[in-house]
Amino acid sequence: MMRPLLLCVGLFAAAIPAAAPAIAQSCLVTDPLWFAGHAKSKGVLNTAITSMGTAISTQRGLTAEMLLSAMKVQTAQVATNGERETNVVSQTHQAVAATLSQVAQRRALVEAREQYAYETGQGVNACAAINLMQDTNEAVANVTMIGRSLYRDLDVAPGRNTPVHEATRERLRDPTKADAAVLLDPDASDDDRKAVIQAMAGLPMPKPSPGMPGSEADLTMLRARRVEALRSPALVSLSAVRAMSRAEGHEVGSAATSPLKQLDALVAQYGGGPGYEAWSAALAGQSERGLLLELARLRSMSLTLRQQLIEQQARTTAVFGTLLATQAGGDL
Repeated sequence: MMRPLLLCVGLFAAAIPAAAPAIAQSCLVTDPLWFAGHAKSKGVLNTAITSMGTAISTQRGLTAEMLLSAMKVQTAQVATNGERETNVVSQTHQAVAATLSQVAQRRALVEAREQYAYETGQGVNACAAINLMQDTNEAVANVTMIGRSLYRDLDVAPGRNTPVHEATRERLRDPTKADAAVLLDPDASDDDRKAVIQAMAGLPMPKPSPGMPGSEADLTMLRARRVEALRSPALVSLSAVRAMSRAEGHEVGSAATSPLKQLDALVAQYGGGPGYEAWSAALAGQSERGLLLELARLRSMSLTLRQQLIEQQARTTAVFGTLLATQAGGDL
């Protein structure tokens, strides 16, 4: 196909002299076969180029789709990894918070148990100690009330009109019951203590009889009132001593004990008795609150015993005052 064209160019170059100036030349090919081959080659080339462009466009589309898919996959992976990291961090923080909360709760429970538990925060044997103090306070508080009732029951109490001969007969019936030691014996009977007090007070004062003249009756009553007034402090004091050995509660049928036995129980618990060693050993396991409660109970007991001591001193003073008034008043 290229052969006629080359031949034409060679002939044309040979026919032109070497010194001739350069001018534009053209060679027209009129060979139909050449034109047919050229057109065919052009068609084939265009078809190949078009096919190549289509293939390139297809490949570019596929490449773009692949890149887009890869970007979507990468984005999904990044989002998934971020979500996983966020979940891990959040769950870790939640676990840390839950752990710290449990630690705080357990510490609070331990502290509450140490401070307020029965074993460490309520004092040594809290229920028994509270019952002992309550019974002691109740027994001691009843002394005044019981002493007043016992004082009014004496045959020498003010206002009583006991015949002198009856009182004399009662005192002479058993002279051995006039021993004052019976009054301080907690195991003695209450009737024996009553007899001792009446014997120590002497005979009741005679009261005016219906047959006495008016002036004599008035003088007899004044004399009886004077004597009763002088010895009433001593009788009240002795009745309080008597009440210390008497077991009576506020409620009917209550199993109350006497104040002396309650005080003996305090001594046995805190003064070196059988329960002292156990109480002393149990103090080592008490919390600060338990020790403070135990200290408060002991101070309360100390105040109660101090009050009892003051009342005993007051009774002693009343007895000596009665003796002094009797001596100063002369023959009663």
